[in-house]
Amino acid sequence: MPLNTMIATTFMVAISVSPLQQRFIPTSELVRVASMAAHDEGFDVNGPGVYLDELRTADGKEPIKGYSSIALYKNDRIIRSYSIRVATGDIVDATECKIFRYPDLLSFKKMVLVRFKANEAGPEVIASEVGCDRLEIIPHDSQGRKGK
Repeated sequence: MPLNTMIATTFMVAISVSPLQQRFIPTSELVRVASMAAHDEGFDVNGPGVYLDELRTADGKEPIKGYSSIALYKNDRIIRSYSIRVATGDIVDATECKIFRYPDLLSFKKMVLVRFKANEAGPEVIASEVGCDRLEIIPHDSQGRKGK
């Protein structure tokens, strides 16, 4: 088989891989986004006994397929979890069925959508993926202020 045919075949196989398998957000970016979300909610991520850490199942996998999850801890107890939908950049707390729409998080989401050439997913789709009947949208107002 000629070399250019082999290269073309390899290229065709490479692009036929599912786009979800090719999407990746570095851990440092996930931590930055989780920090922004925590700050938006009024948490002091630099306070004593407060830290962020990746969430994993006992066998080392992500708890929700297609999402990267980070927990906010205070005194070694989880006080919030942030699951970031890798394909779209949506940030949810699946334990409390909340989706976060603060302006800085929407900027991150927009960047992810452009980077991955992805389409948005509606709250109903995301709710279903994370095991919720529906998602509460936070903040509640259009000004990006913390919801009560």
